[in-house]
Amino acid sequence: MKRTFNLRFFMALLICLVCFCGIAVAEETGSAVTFSCQSGFYMEPISVTISADEGTTIYYTLDGTVPDETDRLYQGPVELGLTTAKPDPLSQIPGTTLDHYDLPPVDFPSAHILRAVAIGSDGSRSNGTSATYFVGYDRQELYGDLPVVSLMIEPDHFFDYDTGIYMLGRSHDEWKAEQEESFEAWEAFGNYSNRGKEWERPVTVEFIMEDESYVQDMGVRIKGGTSRTAPQKSLRLIAREEYGLKNIKYPLYPDYFREEDGELLKKYKSVTLRNGGNDRGFALIRDPFISRLTTGLRFETAANRPVVAFINGEYWGIYTLNEEYNDNYIDYHYGINNDNVITIKNNEIEDGEEDDEELYWEMYDFVIGEDMTDPAIYAQVGEMLDIGSYVDYMAVTFYIHNTDSIFQDNNWEMWRVRVPGQDASPLADGKWRMMLFDTDSSSGVYDRGSTYGYNNLNDYLFITIGEDGHPAWILEALMENEDFKRDLIIALCDVRNYYFHRDRTNALLETMGAWYTPQAAETYRRFGPFWGAEWDTEKAYKDHLKDLGAFFDGRYGAFPYIVQNAFDLGDPAFVTIQSSDGSKGAVYANTCNLPITDKIETRYFTEYSITLTAVPEPGATFVGWQVDGENAVVADPAALTTEITFTGSFDITAVFE
Repeated sequence: MKRTFNLRFFMALLICLVCFCGIAVAEETGSAVTFSCQSGFYMEPISVTISADEGTTIYYTLDGTVPDETDRLYQGPVELGLTTAKPDPLSQIPGTTLDHYDLPPVDFPSAHILRAVAIGSDGSRSNGTSATYFVGYDRQELYGDLPVVSLMIEPDHFFDYDTGIYMLGRSHDEWKAEQEESFEAWEAFGNYSNRGKEWERPVTVEFIMEDESYVQDMGVRIKGGTSRTAPQKSLRLIAREEYGLKNIKYPLYPDYFREEDGELLKKYKSVTLRNGGNDRGFALIRDPFISRLTTGLRFETAANRPVVAFINGEYWGIYTLNEEYNDNYIDYHYGINNDNVITIKNNEIEDGEEDDEELYWEMYDFVIGEDMTDPAIYAQVGEMLDIGSYVDYMAVTFYIHNTDSIFQDNNWEMWRVRVPGQDASPLADGKWRMMLFDTDSSSGVYDRGSTYGYNNLNDYLFITIGEDGHPAWILEALMENEDFKRDLIIALCDVRNYYFHRDRTNALLETMGAWYTPQAAETYRRFGPFWGAEWDTEKAYKDHLKDLGAFFDGRYGAFPYIVQNAFDLGDPAFVTIQSSDGSKGAVYANTCNLPITDKIETRYFTEYSITLTAVPEPGATFVGWQVDGENAVVADPAALTTEITFTGSFDITAVFE
């Protein structure tokens, strides 16, 4: 009680200071309306003064709707009391899913949504101003450092029977009337299944960080495949000039930098509040977990971070805020004009022009139709397809045992420039490159991680090429080339040895588990699975994290033998790699960009040599390579980059002074 009293006293003083300063929360929209208190968390009730240009009349709302002349007339400070007992009417609206879904309790944290507009005597309107106030809550106790995303929207835009994008609605009833057979809940078509600009709705989005907030008017759509049918749906947030700004101009990911120049990325076209996809109701983190582990490989991985979402002040659970792939993504990362960018997703053009599809099929038909054993032909493939990007992507897809991937002609995407050489970036060369996303249907999601030993390479390697334009036939054709086969085998080893090293996966699982666990348990309670709510939602969630960890722990041990069996190789050799002094230099293996500074035990096959590179720190000197054992031969022991052939296990050290 003593701690609570002191905290409340401190917060009361802080409220006075914040409100006295008169902080405008909507500068980005150019609004003439300002609030005296910034969005955020307050322990005690607050009094918000609204200011506007002289000669205007202010109207405001507290229910999330956009204010106009029919709403509350501002006549003095708006008194905002504790939100601990604020009702949650949106959570009690039925008809958002056919899943088993009991309407949730109404004891979740909530916020006041204050929205105001100033109207002149001539009828002119200012831009609206919106803010989110959590009153009676300690942010650190509730959410720690997790960002809060507050969505403010006209309720009918989500929940109207005819036009609400969150509902089963009229679209479902009309679809159901035409069905002659029974169907599962995940197969149901509803309003939420509709796509395109017609089913985009205006929304005001506020990103509330630890010490500041950013507000922007945007568009919102339902996002995803079968996850659209879930009670907690993924939401795509899109910046458009018609709403105000054509980009999100805020560093949503504070440790995320442009590949073009290393500067902090401060501009995004769109992002997704992702519900976990196939991993919803399980660990929730499979896709962001895998994306983080594979960042640095030769394909695209989008930024992600956990956030807690609210809709009109009502708790909407934990989401992963995902950066979205599009032509603007390539522009913002690489400085390539987005008008010159093509992306193709699941065999259809996402960004570009209709005729651009022919550039993909030109590459596809060449790979499928030509003799990949001919070195000259294979070299031509390398001018059309970034083979390194493709090899790394396939190696990861195999390692995580993704069962809803490019092999099922789903959840795959490539990009290239239309006209090579128009942009300065080395990636503006006209080669197709891979983009990783939606990896939730992997790593034993539906079998508690028990399939870590499954040999999925045997399912998709060395099979007969079909005639249906399936993207996996590219892999089958390239497998005829011995250089490609070698590169794939080495990449499979590298993905296991470094990117999914047991220590690395365990450390990240612990970190992300700490981020997600408290809110995942609350999200279970809010949206289900309700069988977990009958016991202990936090324990239920932690069990799913353990299942995820069990898969990657088991996969790490089993994978060398899976590769051995698939390619009929000899026993994998134990290769220990280290730097003599990690403070003086690091080692890099093959094409990997992860530095080796401590001793690491890897597994490789004697049929193929490996390449190691020593990189000394400034002021240090590389002396040479030191090998323990008689099984390895170093091509040039004094060279920074050298090739090692071997007949069995060995230890190798990069010696620095």
